[in-house]
Parts: sequence; C-alpha cells; structure tokens
Amino acid sequence: MSVEVARLCKESLSHAMVGTEEANLQHGRDFYKYFFTNYPDLRVYFKGAEKFTAEDVQKSERFEKQGQRILLAVHVLAESYANQEVFKAYVRETINRHRIYKMDPALWLAFFTVFKGYLETKTKLDDATTKAWDEMAKVFNAEAQVHLKNSGLPHV
Repeated sequence: MSVEVARLCKESLSHAMVGTEEANLQHGRDFYKYFFTNYPDLRVYFKGAEKFTAEDVQKSERFEKQGQRILLAVHVLAESYANQEVFKAYVRETINRHRIYKMDPALWLAFFTVFKGYLETKTKLDDATTKAWDEMAKVFNAEAQVHLKNSGLPHV
C-alpha cells in the first residue's frame, strides 16, 4: 500500500515541480499565493508577511525561496513514503525545524488539506490520488503527534 500511495502522490507532484527554471519557481510562489488567499488567518506564522496579498507573494524573493522549500519538503515526503522509517524520520525532523514557531498541532494534518487544494489548481486529482494524499496525511500526522508528545510539546 505504501508503494502505491507514494506512486500516486509522486505522479501528482509532476504538476508542482521544484527547480531553478522560472516555471518551477512559479509553482512555489503559486503555493503561497493560494495559501495566503485561501487561509489568511495562518499568515500569522509568517512574521512580517501577515498582511501579504497574492500580489505581494508574487514579488517576494522570500516566498520564491520558501515556495521551493515547501515543495521540496513535499517531494521528499512522497519520495520517502514507501520507506516508512525514513518517512517518519523526516516527519520528526520537520517538526523539530518548526518548533520555534509554536504552531497549533492541528495544523500538521490541516497542511495536507491546503496542499491538496493547491494541487487542484494545477491538476485534477482523481479519487485514488486524493485517497493517497489522505493516507500520507494520516501517517504524517500520527508520527507528528507522537513526536510532539514525546518532545513535551502540545499535541492533539
């Protein structure tokens, strides 16, 4: 099952590639444009950009780079999903890198709803691919919550 989940997620990510070409840089900008437009309440986690619009994101070097980082992270998740130990280790590392932001622990699962919505702006996700992303989200969140709890941090 994990191999099939990985395959489907990776296929859908072909529409949101990372890279240095302008089209790929735009994919990252487009994620944050989607994010800031559709989830403005979450801008609080981006100091100095709390009032950014999609137009501000488009012109921002910060979000060009941040867009590549988020896409790279999701690609790493999809690439490593078939190897659950590596996948879970990357989840824990991701949690560790985000500790300083004091994020609501429910956001780890919610991220995948946001990301699937963004992907839907790039391609149509069929039922099997949507279910694959939901499965990855479930496993990611389970590991995230255990790691938060084991680290003495708020968890759900």
